[in-house]
Amino acid sequence: MEIIKLNLARNCLRYLIQTYKIEEIYLPYYICPSLRQAVQKENCKIHFYHIDMNFYPMEDFGESDFIVYPNYFGICSKNVLKLADKYKHLIVDNAQSFFMPHKGFASFNSLRKFFPVADGAYLYIDKKLENNFIHEKNYNYNFDNFEEFVKNELRLDKTEIKYMSLDTELFMQTVDFEKIKEQKLKKFYEYEEKFSNKNILKINLSTNDIPYCYPLLTEEQLDIQKLSPNPILRFWSPLPKEFSEYKFYKNLIPLL
Repeated sequence: MEIIKLNLARNCLRYLIQTYKIEEIYLPYYICPSLRQAVQKENCKIHFYHIDMNFYPMEDFGESDFIVYPNYFGICSKNVLKLADKYKHLIVDNAQSFFMPHKGFASFNSLRKFFPVADGAYLYIDKKLENNFIHEKNYNYNFDNFEEFVKNELRLDKTEIKYMSLDTELFMQTVDFEKIKEQKLKKFYEYEEKFSNKNILKINLSTNDIPYCYPLLTEEQLDIQKLSPNPILRFWSPLPKEFSEYKFYKNLIPLL
């Protein structure tokens, strides 16, 4: 198994498509638009699928199909394991689940969602491209400043496939991973204790689940800016109201 250190999770998917010359791929409707755009940049045909209330695909796939499955909010490791056993070309998007062990045909994560770095993603794959990419530029900013965060996101939207920046590589050698795990779980259970009676989602974490956030799904009118000290963003782009996933877009609040 190769571990390729790239600049972005979306570029891990592009790298994967190029490596295996994938011409068609399955994506859920409920997914970060950057991944959809990454597939489109590779001129790869997209087939979309729906998910149910447990974030599990609502259709069966073919034996040879390439399927991208997001480990939603870092709480869906049970789904990942089930799908990996069933489909030989499962591609696991662990952007919201950095600590999930590699499963499936390939998997990738995102360092920026768990650590104070400006870029970075690990791609777990069986073979490498011959291309010799350049490293992402080192880019320092104040991670507590939301405007600077947005500026960095806009910068990354324009970048191509590159290796991880050297600053990020060096920083990751200093991380206390167990401490980060403890902090994430502590925050999750604090929110769970406070909101479990309001949450339509009934979440039972497994040993592989270290959540990125606490997904609160409620139809109550809550003052979301009082729920979390961090800016709250909707996941992800608007969906048609007739889609079952529309409720996730409209009513799900990711508490960080």
